[in-house]
Amino acid sequence: MKDQFVKRFESLSEDFIYYMRSVEHLKDNTVQNYISWLKFLSESYPIDEKIEEKDIIKILEQEKKSCLERNKYKTPKSISDFKSALNKFHLFLASRNNEENILYQIQNDLTLNSTEKEMIIQARVGQGKFRSDLISYWKGCSITNCTEIDLLVASHIKPWKYSTNAERLDVYNGLLLLPNYDKLFDRGYLTFTPEGKVLYSQRLSSLSLKILGLTEDLCLRRIEEAHKPYLEYHNKHCFIEK
Repeated sequence: MKDQFVKRFESLSEDFIYYMRSVEHLKDNTVQNYISWLKFLSESYPIDEKIEEKDIIKILEQEKKSCLERNKYKTPKSISDFKSALNKFHLFLASRNNEENILYQIQNDLTLNSTEKEMIIQARVGQGKFRSDLISYWKGCSITNCTEIDLLVASHIKPWKYSTNAERLDVYNGLLLLPNYDKLFDRGYLTFTPEGKVLYSQRLSSLSLKILGLTEDLCLRRIEEAHKPYLEYHNKHCFIEK
C-alpha cells in the first residue's frame, strides 16, 4: 500500500511543480520543500486527486501524534509545514477543475456564436482554426524545417487556460512543433527569448541535451512584435530555469 500511495502522488507531482512555478510563482526552495514534505506524507496517506479538506484535517491530527515517535519532522513547525503543503496541493487540484469551469463558461457565453465557441474549445487541444492558422503561418515546424505537418503539434505559448478568448485563437500565441520540442516547451524545460533565442532549463543535464539533440543555436525561424508579449509570459511564468 505504501508504494501505491507514493506512486499516486508521484504521478501528479510533475503537474504540481508546474502549477507552483507558473501559477503560484513560488521560489525553487519552497517548491522543493513542498514536494519533499508531501512525498514523506505519501508514504503513509493517499495524497492524490481525491484528497479533500476533511482528509487534510485527519492527516494533520494523526501526524501530531505520529511525530512524537520518530526522529524526522517531529516539531510543531513540521506540522505547520505539512499543513501549508497539503493546502497548496488542494489548491492545485482545484485549479485542474477550473479548466472545466472555463469550458462551461465558454459554452454558455451569450456573446459568442456556436462557431466561435467551437473554435475556442478546439484551440484548447491544438485543433481547428487555431491549428490551421498556425500551419498557414509557419508552413512547418517553428524551429526546424520539418514540413511533415501530420507530425507537428499546435501549441500555445501563453497557456490556453490563462489566455483570453482572443489570445486563445491568436496565431501569434502559437508554435507548430515536433513532439519532443512541444513537450519540453509545454513543461517549461525550454523557452525562447522575445528575440527567438532558445533557453534551456538547468534541470536538463548535458547528457539529456545531447541525447535530445538540443543545441545552443536552436531558435525560432521567424519572430514578429506580436509574438513578444507571449514569449515574455512564457519566460516569466512557464519556464523552469533551475
